[in-house]
Amino acid sequence: MTVADLVNKKEEIIIGNDNIVIVDVFQSIRGGRTLDVTGFEPEVIKAGHVIIKETATGNHKPMPVSGDNGIATLGTPTGGSGYTNGTYDNVLLQGGSGSGATANVVVGSGVVTSVTVVSAGKNYKVGDTLTATIVGGTGFSVPVATVAAAAYETLPSGHTYAGILIASILTKRPFAGILVRGTVNPAAAPYPMDTILADVKAALPLIDFRED
Repeated sequence: MTVADLVNKKEEIIIGNDNIVIVDVFQSIRGGRTLDVTGFEPEVIKAGHVIIKETATGNHKPMPVSGDNGIATLGTPTGGSGYTNGTYDNVLLQGGSGSGATANVVVGSGVVTSVTVVSAGKNYKVGDTLTATIVGGTGFSVPVATVAAAAYETLPSGHTYAGILIASILTKRPFAGILVRGTVNPAAAPYPMDTILADVKAALPLIDFRED
């Protein structure tokens, strides 16, 4: 059984879209549910997030997402000078508006010749200029060319759509109110619903998905 620790010092979540995405609440899962957030990386699960249920265990979970504005591709690097030749694996990329990206960096003739993303990180913007600490030299940088916008993944095997999160919560305190009858504005949802909306509507016929 999944357990949430609710006895912690006060923390606030300020999300302006809660009352915009959840228009009417006529019925929710009685008593709420503690979500299994294993592998869910965002720090906040926002109101309007699709909640799923694992058939075998009965555990409720946030619908998995991918992207989160991680780095998809990098531009042409500025090679710098004086670096020690070699291949540097899983180098932390520094700077820009995001965090957590790593790359394999190849140095030849003292300059950086290629940078290949290993871990995309999150919250980057196109045009961010990134650097890295590499032995011996100076002047290397590489721009972010494209990012992967956050989006719902496909429904995992062995799961069903269970409802919609009523209010934003911290992922580390995943006790959730789950809407099963009411009105939801999908245009204000935290992630685009286009690819899954038809299936969600079929699974949750008492929720009126209506753009305002």
